[in-house]
Amino acid sequence: MDSIEQTGRTVDDAVEAALNTLGVARDEVDVEVLAEERRGLLGILGSSSARVRVTVRQEPGEPETPPELRELEAEEPQPPDLRREVEAEEPQPPDVRREAEAEEPQPPDVRREAEAEEPQPAVVPTEAASELAQRAVETLTRIIELMGLEATVEVTGDDEESVSIDMRSEEDLGLLIGRRGQTLSALQLLVAMMANRNLPPDLRRRVILDAEGYRARRDRSLRAMARSAAQRAKRSGRPVTLSSLNPRERRVVHLALADDPSVTTRSEGDDPDRSIIVTARRRNR
Repeated sequence: MDSIEQTGRTVDDAVEAALNTLGVARDEVDVEVLAEERRGLLGILGSSSARVRVTVRQEPGEPETPPELRELEAEEPQPPDLRREVEAEEPQPPDVRREAEAEEPQPPDVRREAEAEEPQPAVVPTEAASELAQRAVETLTRIIELMGLEATVEVTGDDEESVSIDMRSEEDLGLLIGRRGQTLSALQLLVAMMANRNLPPDLRRRVILDAEGYRARRDRSLRAMARSAAQRAKRSGRPVTLSSLNPRERRVVHLALADDPSVTTRSEGDDPDRSIIVTARRRNR
């Protein structure tokens, strides 16, 4: 049974982050609130994050995962439906799994392992960065300081079209990311406007912010959710809804299922609550 602990600015934010990591929907989990959030001065200074434990519900009739296999499953977390299908398609005898565990022991913290496997972006030295990149770093660093946080701000890309900046910290950066990355997107817009201010139009460039690889993790989670939704739609014959996705997230989901001929995807509703409907194609009889 999959279970993780997650922090966030609010309980809802912590639950949402956990759902993204597990790649499941809200109605597929049980939530235990370990700590409520506390508001500080101006809603920022002195505040403390909420903490929750989110556990994927075990479907009726589903056998409990043997303890010796839990660490092996933690190597690559998948939605429950997908994991059961992979295990059904490629069964391994118990002794093979135990050998794999012995050769490659996995740490219990799934999120830390996923982050460790991510390729780290190359850092552009400050002295080698463009003037626009340096202005963006200075602006973002000042904003982080005013929020009472500590983070390292690094330029990870600097070309003719855009400047990419990553934030890393020993602290929880959930306050800088926000619900579904909304705060991160707002910071990105603000920093881009200030860094490009007073520059002629032909010298202005996009500024792309990330926080410890959040965008890459979110994309992986969205693709996993898309595949899980497709499996549920095909199994049940009913449409499956993925709710409240921003334009960038909807594009990731559409592309994730574009090569699956057995399902279709379409967007419905109005922003910011626009959703994607995943529907199984009818088979020709």
